[in-house]
Amino acid sequence: MSNYNYCYPFAAVVGQEQAKRALKIALVNPKAGGLLISGVTGTAKSVLARGAAMLAGSRKIINLPLNVTEDMLFGSIDLEYAVSQGERRFEPGLLGRADGNILYIDEVNLLRPELLTAVLDISIAGENRVERDGISFAHKTEYTVIGTMDPHEGLLPNHLLDRFGLFVETENLKDKEQRKIIMQRLLDFSRNRNAFIQSYRKETEQLKIQIAKARELLPEVETSEAMMELAVQYCTQAFCAGHRADLYLLETARAIAALAERTYILPKDLEEAAMYVLPHRMRKPPEPESEEEEPTQEEPEEQEENSDSPDDADEAESDQENSLPPPSASQEADNENNTDEKDDSNEENKQPPDPDPQINSSQEDKVDGIDMHFLIPKMILDMGRDQINRKGSGKRSLTKTDLKQGRYVRAEIPKNKVDDLAFDATIRAAAPYQRHREKNNCAINIQQGDLRQRVREKRIGTTFLFVVDASGSMGAQERMRAVKGAIFAMLQEAYQKRDKVGMIAFRRKVAEELLPITRSVDLAQKRLAELPTGGKTPLAEGLAQAFISLDMLKRKEPDAEPVLVLVTDGRANSVVREGEDPVESAMKLAKQIHKAKITSIVIDTETDFIKLGVAQQIAAAMGANYYKLKQLSQGDILHIVRNIGI
Repeated sequence: MSNYNYCYPFAAVVGQEQAKRALKIALVNPKAGGLLISGVTGTAKSVLARGAAMLAGSRKIINLPLNVTEDMLFGSIDLEYAVSQGERRFEPGLLGRADGNILYIDEVNLLRPELLTAVLDISIAGENRVERDGISFAHKTEYTVIGTMDPHEGLLPNHLLDRFGLFVETENLKDKEQRKIIMQRLLDFSRNRNAFIQSYRKETEQLKIQIAKARELLPEVETSEAMMELAVQYCTQAFCAGHRADLYLLETARAIAALAERTYILPKDLEEAAMYVLPHRMRKPPEPESEEEEPTQEEPEEQEENSDSPDDADEAESDQENSLPPPSASQEADNENNTDEKDDSNEENKQPPDPDPQINSSQEDKVDGIDMHFLIPKMILDMGRDQINRKGSGKRSLTKTDLKQGRYVRAEIPKNKVDDLAFDATIRAAAPYQRHREKNNCAINIQQGDLRQRVREKRIGTTFLFVVDASGSMGAQERMRAVKGAIFAMLQEAYQKRDKVGMIAFRRKVAEELLPITRSVDLAQKRLAELPTGGKTPLAEGLAQAFISLDMLKRKEPDAEPVLVLVTDGRANSVVREGEDPVESAMKLAKQIHKAKITSIVIDTETDFIKLGVAQQIAAAMGANYYKLKQLSQGDILHIVRNIGI
């Protein structure tokens, strides 16, 4: 536990009124579910959380470090008692000390997910049950969790966000006067800390008294049936999953009423409570079964799709187009649509043969730019933990490792020779038997059966193989610009996480490896910018080439765990062997990829008025996560999970 007597005063923080209000609510009513404060670096998240210690009265703030071990957190055997008495006795951990206090977790998004889940679940249940080291013990513990996080360092999944009752974001103050005041106060605090704290003593005491009075009044605050109905209405309109939101909304409103020195809840209390309880729980409304879109925007794309089926029917007019000056960027889409309408009218009269991929490609291909304004989708690789000890380096996903590196997370009984001894677990295992063993002038007698091996985990990079549909249909309505923007954004994050990337493009009748798997993200971006579109859609060939590339990677690097990212509209219309159904061929390969337990996602670019839904069927056959390009353009998160059975 840290000494907070010399922390920056809560009352001295400039701005951040919502965060201050949320902290006061959390201090008044522990049943409000705790508080998560999110914000970029330097917006006073930790300063406010630590400053709240001055307002908590007799309650203490217990720090939970990110490197906490399970025995430190949940409790374990009392070593001193076991050695002296030869019996096992439970010694409480941090959660035992947190009873009746406040548990503070800085950078909560970096804490091991299973530990964070347990901490939040125990705070809800009010009881800690421990089954470890031959001990079975349960004890009561009630505490308020306050966590802070920087979203740039990673986001929490929805199931963990839902366990926090309140959520608030700190703001980056832009007002010049406020920023000057912040600098002046920080300079004063650094020059004479005691004098600065004393200057805010009166305001701090007033806040402390306000919170103490509200806590005393809280049991008297009643909840009417009308307020319950209103709370349910708020949560229903926000499409909240589960029923935690309803309860936390009422408890937060009770705290707000108590702070206002009232024993009843008003609608305005619920309205304010909704600002803290609902933002991190709001879900999108369920999509209707048949989406109706404006035909004026989609009909040109539909015509474009129909024109792709005979494989570049605009060859007949290529000579005339070459004699004209190149069109401007604003005219290109219109010219393409006009050409497609002519192709549609002539489809019944002529069926030109498929051109050779290597002939006249310059007349048919179109190179779209990259949409540099595409929002960066966050890729959360929640791929679980398997039983394979993986090597490598990076910053993305956690894995077990047999190297003497990484975080020590637990101990286990060794299967082979011990090469990374877990001293704490070994001593705990030996402690109860010391009364029956000869000491031989040693403080403790450890035998072979007491030895325990450390289990470590570390972060490694991931290998992304992008399989991109570069057929003519992808060039419609500048769709390829958005596709390239999405891939470019994913490549940027891959660079930050030290991932490897590879790229395969398929069009006409072939799939081409544009970039072998490499760490050169710059080269991947260059290949992406130069990628042309045109021709039919050999989806099966693209999947086959991806499967071969990943199989070779597995043979070369057995520890690798790649992710296949398929970007397509699913309008397969080309196969190598005549007589085969292009969609059925793609489905067979998708099932083969799923059988090989390759983690994959499918980004569906189909936006036509009449949708075939083939990409979604392919995703289901692959066991892949499915996204629409429109979803990613709105900043949705790519949440990738491990395939079942790995």
